[in-house]
Amino acid sequence: MRNGTIQHLETLNPELTIISVEDKRFKGYGRVIVHPYMDRLLERAAPLIPSELPENKYIASVPELEALPGKELYNLVFGDTDIQVGYVAGPNMTLNGLEYHKTPEVMVALTDQMLLLGKWEDIDDNWHYDASRVLGLYLKAGECIELYPRVLHFSPCRLSDQGFKTLIVLPRGTNTPLSEETLANRISGTESQCLFMKNKWLLAHPDRLPLIQKGAYPGIRGKNILVQYK
Repeated sequence: MRNGTIQHLETLNPELTIISVEDKRFKGYGRVIVHPYMDRLLERAAPLIPSELPENKYIASVPELEALPGKELYNLVFGDTDIQVGYVAGPNMTLNGLEYHKTPEVMVALTDQMLLLGKWEDIDDNWHYDASRVLGLYLKAGECIELYPRVLHFSPCRLSDQGFKTLIVLPRGTNTPLSEETLANRISGTESQCLFMKNKWLLAHPDRLPLIQKGAYPGIRGKNILVQYK
């Protein structure tokens, strides 16, 4: 039987295919992780993240979040390399762009949310991606996933008026500024033109001018998807 919430969301967003983490199609993008401390995370992490923000906020590393239980689980996912635990939260409802890393990423949904996903293999030879290929992943509060390397994703979309909150676990240094040398050596027409931050390649939607003005490559074609939830 189809999840009633997914059916409702598909009615509101008829152009978007929406799945849950139980759907076999998710296996091409990532996997579910059973977090042994989820109850404590939901109780202790959410108050550390601002609520009802006027715009999205991403903080790569928060010491208080890194001190919460779960580091041993993250070490197993990332092969005992140095990791950072931060968050993204806010009122986002649109695609705006798609990023990828060449490492895994762990996401812990602290609220219900929608994550828009794509496959790196569907980027064409000119480093463009058609937004019609995007898949919507419905994440319930308390679900924890590992996104595989190179899976296209960006900010989650809210499914309530209060916005969304998500823990983000990545190798330390990811999403921090590139060196001037690396910026100067990016080559037009190659993957390097998409390198936006450390371990972060980004295709921006042309509608998202602030990203492009910061140096993001305008590589998304088609509609800038807007997720409706009511």
